[in-house]
Amino acid sequence: MSITAVVVNYRTVSFLPALMRDLFGNDLIREVIVVDNSNELSDSHLIRDYPGLKVISNRENRGFGAAVNQAVSLAVSKWILIVNPDVRLTTGCVDELLKTGIKYASPLLGPRFFWDDQRQFRLPPATGGCLWIDAAYTCAEKFRLDAEIYSFYWILRHQRFWEASDPFVEPFLSGACILVNREWIHSIGGLLFDERFFLYFEDTDLCVRALIEDVRPLCVPQSVAIHYYDQAPSPERDKKDLMARAHNLFMEKYYGKRASLSLEAAPCKHDILQLGKRDIPIVFQIDKGFLDEQLFFEVGINPYFVPFAQALLRGKTFEFPSAIWSRLSEGTYYGRVRGEVSGVKKIWQWRK
Repeated sequence: MSITAVVVNYRTVSFLPALMRDLFGNDLIREVIVVDNSNELSDSHLIRDYPGLKVISNRENRGFGAAVNQAVSLAVSKWILIVNPDVRLTTGCVDELLKTGIKYASPLLGPRFFWDDQRQFRLPPATGGCLWIDAAYTCAEKFRLDAEIYSFYWILRHQRFWEASDPFVEPFLSGACILVNREWIHSIGGLLFDERFFLYFEDTDLCVRALIEDVRPLCVPQSVAIHYYDQAPSPERDKKDLMARAHNLFMEKYYGKRASLSLEAAPCKHDILQLGKRDIPIVFQIDKGFLDEQLFFEVGINPYFVPFAQALLRGKTFEFPSAIWSRLSEGTYYGRVRGEVSGVKKIWQWRK
């Protein structure tokens, strides 16, 4: 049984050497194809260091989904591993995905991700997309009750995701690392991703197409990867604009143009400690009274923390890891301390 690994490069050359070591060091991987959407690998030492590496150079950025489809059309293996340049594959990661795919006859599988090499921060399951999620997000922005219920739902989903010990059905997998059966790709028309999605939501769309066909994507707990997350520079168009366009396209594809919910209410208020703009990692002080149960430090991009990355707390302070901080994009972030039973203790907001 063999695997073809597919990597899309867009100005992420600095991440490729480590990933190539992961891929070429695995006996299951028969070939590695890099699709170069920024046309910068022609003189790269990677080609010299890895004579078996296949590079497809595009004169213009065709988008992630289209680039993956280019490589998949040339793949010779039964299984295709799609992996981002900013992902590191731990020992056994790919092997466990393949073993599980064969055992359960599943054509679509993914690992769990940590945010850092030290495996301190656990990344959440993929958010996914549907009309209900959109409605929940909109209501959470406007009403405190909805924010609390939406947050509660996400905590349960995150908990299930990280406490499972056996492979489990996960409706949405992250396109940062997925293993796909090539025969299944042919059965759905030969194109893995819908190329109308230039960037973002192509993985959500893939999982929805699978679910509609009664194919259940599987998450494999024994398969672990490190995802530095969002390390590719912004393409010609702003990332927020690209995400909004992709989201609108996704909703129109499955619900039509009128599938939206708008509310006139003002944004709901949360009890948040404002930290202002910070250029260096923050050290968070944890009150002594919070130390009588298992506590988590969680990071999100909204005050109801959907989704969030999570680290276990083991002391009276928590210093934001400098390696992760340096990779954070500029923007507004939220941090909170949450007790396993007693719930949220404190919320901070800062700008980077």
